[in-house]
Amino acid sequence: MQLADRSFTQRDCSSFSFWRDTVCETFVELDCRQHGSDRFKGQIQSRRLLDVSFATVAATPHTVVRDAQRIARSKDDDFLLSIIHEGEMGIEQRGRMTRLRPGEFAIYDTAEPYRIVLDQPFVQSVLRFSRKEINDRLLNPSLLTSRAVGGDRGMGAIASAYIRQLSAQLEDVSPMSGRQLRNTLLDLVTASLKDLTGESVPPVREGHHFFLNRALRFVEDNLLDESLSCESVAQALGVSSRYLRKLFEGRQHSLSEWIWHRRLEESLKSLGESQGAQRSITAIAYDLGFKDPAHFSKAFKVKFGMTPREYRLCGATGIAH
Repeated sequence: MQLADRSFTQRDCSSFSFWRDTVCETFVELDCRQHGSDRFKGQIQSRRLLDVSFATVAATPHTVVRDAQRIARSKDDDFLLSIIHEGEMGIEQRGRMTRLRPGEFAIYDTAEPYRIVLDQPFVQSVLRFSRKEINDRLLNPSLLTSRAVGGDRGMGAIASAYIRQLSAQLEDVSPMSGRQLRNTLLDLVTASLKDLTGESVPPVREGHHFFLNRALRFVEDNLLDESLSCESVAQALGVSSRYLRKLFEGRQHSLSEWIWHRRLEESLKSLGESQGAQRSITAIAYDLGFKDPAHFSKAFKVKFGMTPREYRLCGATGIAH
């Protein structure tokens, strides 16, 4: 398998309708609106590094909009990063409007509406990252979209310089170094985004362990919530449900099974407590997030060898954990 795709496509566009089609083909389905009636000029150069695409875009002023209607008929589900080299640009998403100046960058989510205002001649690079790679590294990417990362100091300066250098040298990247360069790129970008919130940065090699522990803690803190599920845990952690399920592969329980396991253990404790004797089995089941008392009783018997009523009558004698 070729690790670094060094081929590239370069297109010069003087017709705005052709430009709109080229932009949609290169990125995602968008509406492009030209500023003024002057002759439009634009150029796009596209390249790839493994699954990360790079596009250098130079053009005269226009605005691009991705709305809910276009999102609904699109299968695109990635994050884009724009870094401005010449001119300035505005990015708006989730009610946040940020202005980028040379060296600064920001990410935005293709699965949510956004607007980019390019109100002066510009040159920018646009990078495309898979949602999984971003979610694996950021707890809640939605809080970080359309927020400018400065390119003049700190981690932002390091990431900005790396993006510009890598983009300029991409044709000379060897297949052997491609994966390392791509991983470094993702680590620098996400680390600089975390600097915006002061979020601590777990080492990437410990990422799976980090998210697994957070998932387990979230389950414990929300065990009584009847809506607790793999999807709700994933949303709270800012990762995909698929990634979360993979974290539990090889463990004794899947995440859904673990939620049931912990709820059944807590029900056993409640049934055995003296104060629990004053509450009905149905009330205990509902309090622990079980939606169906009959289903709860059946699961309890499968796990402990007796029904909740039998356990309450005989106590904990002979119970099998």
